[in-house]
Order: sequence, then C-alpha cells, then structure tokens
Amino acid sequence: MTNHTDKTPRHVVARRLTGGLAALVTAGAMTTGHAQDANEPQAADDPILLAQASGEGEGEASAGGEGEGEGAAGLEPDTAFLSGLGFMEGHIRAGLALYEAGDVEAAKTHMGHPIEEKYDAVADRLAELGLDGMKSDLEALAAAAEAEEDFSKVSSLFDTVHSGIEQARADYTPAQQVDGLIALTRVAGDEYKVAVAGGEVSNLHEYQDSWGFLRTIEHEARQMAESDDAAVAEVGAAIIEQIEATGAAFGDLQGQGGFEMEPGILYGAAARMELAATALADGESDAEGEGQ
Repeated sequence: MTNHTDKTPRHVVARRLTGGLAALVTAGAMTTGHAQDANEPQAADDPILLAQASGEGEGEASAGGEGEGEGAAGLEPDTAFLSGLGFMEGHIRAGLALYEAGDVEAAKTHMGHPIEEKYDAVADRLAELGLDGMKSDLEALAAAAEAEEDFSKVSSLFDTVHSGIEQARADYTPAQQVDGLIALTRVAGDEYKVAVAGGEVSNLHEYQDSWGFLRTIEHEARQMAESDDAAVAEVGAAIIEQIEATGAAFGDLQGQGGFEMEPGILYGAAARMELAATALADGESDAEGEGQ
C-alpha cells in the first residue's frame, strides 16, 4: 500500500470507492420530509442522550463541530447507544476513505472525532458489555493517522475497532439494530443540512460525516440482507434500496460534481426505512408474546 507522506489529495468519486467502502449508487431523489421518532422521550440524565443532544442542534454547527440535534433528540437509550456506535464508525469510515485518497489532514480530523465527540456517551454501556478496551483501539487508530502510517496499518486498526463495534451490536435484536440505523440516517440528514446551507457545500466536514454515516448504515444493511431470517433479510434489502437513493445527494468526497443539495433526500430515506422496519418490529413482538 502507498505510504501517505504525499499530502496532495487525489480527486476521488465517493460513489466509486472500492473495498470495504461500498459505492454510492445514484438514484431518483426522494424528498419526503423528516418523520418524527415515535419513541417517547427518555430520562433527561441519560448520558447517551445528553451527549447526543449537546450538538449544536438543527441547522447549526460550529467550525469542525457536529450538527447533531434533530436526529438524536428523544431517542430510546438502546437506540441512542446503537446510533452512537454508528456515529463513531461513520467518522472513521469517512476518515479512512480520505486517508486512502491522500487527503491525510482531513482524515486525521475524522479519525479523532469518535474519542473527542462520542466515546464518553457510550463508554458506560461498552464497559457493561466488556468492551471498554475500544477506547484504546480508537486512540491507536487516531495516533496511526496522526503519524501518517501506511494505509494498510491504518486499515488494520480500523478493522480492530469495527470488530469491537460489531460485538457490541450483537447484544441487540435486529429490530433494535435497525432502529439505530434509522436514527443514524436522520443524524446524517442533520449533518447534511448543515453541509449544504446556502445552496452550496459550505461545510465540507459535515458533508463527509454524512457520507460516512451512510456507509456505515449500508454495511450493516448488507449483512442483514444476507440473513437466514427472511424478515431480517427483507428489511436489510429495503434499507439498502433507500441508502442507494441517497446517492443523488452526493458527488465526490470533496463535495465536487453534479448532485442535488437536498437534505430531504436523506430524511425521506429514513422515513421509508422506518416504514419498512415495522414488519420486523411487529414480528419480534409476536415472538415475545408467544414465549410468555
């Protein structure tokens, strides 16, 4: 692999990246508005909810910050935790893609954000699951990027972090995992709204965050689509279809190219995912009832 000492970015089309970073597929725009989360608000002192709600809010973000208000407010704690895991993974996926493309400085910022912005919110739950070592794994990944190590090493450290995240997700039902993915899609919409304020890519970092979150959702949905459980596979396929449709909102990783700067494409995808997931949630409720 190439040693990233050359800091000259390559022009990379986001939807054509290969390897573990599946391509975005351009499809028709979907402009349905943001559907509100049906879950009741949880206790105000929940650490995950407090951290998610501490973003700058809908349509706002400080320089280098996160516009994570609308999609995270009022989430059920398990959903917030799973969305938080995806939030960390999405940052890293964006950073890894930028690192591979040669935009090392931008990659470093994305690699550092899981620790800086999210880990404390999920730390207690990870410790309960016996996965508190993830912090050192995240720190090692960020340090390797800072040191501009070979991409192969950085990618390997990402695999270690991702393995831990997958272990954490495995403790939850498919319906709970899907709820987390839907919540993360709305966070991606919030970030994207900030990114294209004023009808242009005015915040490239948030644009890249949104892209990374969608890649995380796509990866998880593809695993679901391969499930032996027909209901899980069907929901996974439906989520993939919606993620592919969001390709209309993205150009390359530097925000270049022709695309529709419409956050409603992402919010519409989240609403359709929620509708598709209803059957899965109902199925799990039926199973629980039969077991009583």
